[in-house]
Amino acid sequence: MSSLTHTTREPVATREAERVGRDRSTTLSVPIQAPFNASILFAFLNGRAIPGIEAVTGKRYRRRIEEGIWIEAEATDGPLEVRMPAAAAARATEITARLRRLFDMDVDPEAVDRHLARHPTLAPLVAAEPGIRVPGVWDPFEGAVRAVLGQQVSVARATRLAAVLCERFGGDGFPGAQTLADADVAAIGVPGMRGRAISAIARRVVDEGAAWLEDAEALRAGFVEIPGLGPWTAEYAAMRVGRDADAFPDTDWGVVKALGLKGAAARDWAAPCRPWRAYAVMHLWRSRAV
Repeated sequence: MSSLTHTTREPVATREAERVGRDRSTTLSVPIQAPFNASILFAFLNGRAIPGIEAVTGKRYRRRIEEGIWIEAEATDGPLEVRMPAAAAARATEITARLRRLFDMDVDPEAVDRHLARHPTLAPLVAAEPGIRVPGVWDPFEGAVRAVLGQQVSVARATRLAAVLCERFGGDGFPGAQTLADADVAAIGVPGMRGRAISAIARRVVDEGAAWLEDAEALRAGFVEIPGLGPWTAEYAAMRVGRDADAFPDTDWGVVKALGLKGAAARDWAAPCRPWRAYAVMHLWRSRAV
C-alpha cells in the first residue's frame, strides 16, 4: 500500500516543475521489494526519454501528464518517493499504478535472481547487478507505437522519431489513438508501411480499446497480423507493453551481439531461464550497454 502525506514545500528546482505545484504538493511513498536496481532502470529510461514529456536525472524520473503539470518519482534506499502538484492529487491512484508498471515494481526480484543465477553465463551478471527490472511503459498505446518506431533503427533514432511524432500530432503530449488512426504517420520520416502499421494499431485501439495491448498473447497475435510488423516488434512489445516476463526477442541486435547466437540457437540458450527470459534479456543488454 502507498502512504499519502501532504507537505508544503518549495517547487522542485527545474524549469518544468517551477511552473506547477507552487503552493502545495502531494508526496507518495511507494514500497519497493528489494533489491531494486534503480541505476540500470533509470539509465534505460533516460536514453529513451521524449524531450518535453519525460526527463530523467540520476534516479529521478519526471513526466508531464498535462500541460503545465509534471509528476516526479525518485528512487531512494527505501521506498519510491512520488511527488505531484495538488492539481494532480486526485489522480494519485492512477499515477501510482502507471509508475508501478513503468518501474516493474510487482515482480519478486529475489526469485528472478535465484533462478537466473543458475545459468552459467548469467551467474556473474546477476551477482554484479542484482534486482534488475524490465522497464515497462507509462501508457500501453504509447508503448506500442514506440515499439514500432524502434523497429530496425537505433535507440537514439527511435527516440527522436517519437519526439517528432509528438511535435507533429501530439499537441501537449503523446498523440492519442484517434489522432494517429487517421494520420499520415509516415510524414515524420518513417517508411510508409511502418506508418500505416502505427495507424492500424491506433484504429484497433479506437474500435476495441487498449486492453489487447496489455495481454501479451493478444498483442503478439495482433501485431503479426499487421503488414510491416515482424516477430522482433511483437516480442519487444510483449516484453515491455504486455509485461510478459518470459518474452525473448531472439533476433534482437543486443541479444545477438551478447550471445553470438540468434533465432533457434538463442532460444536454446535461453531455455533454462524460463519463465524469466525477459530479465535475462536485460542482463544481456546491460552486458553490451545497449
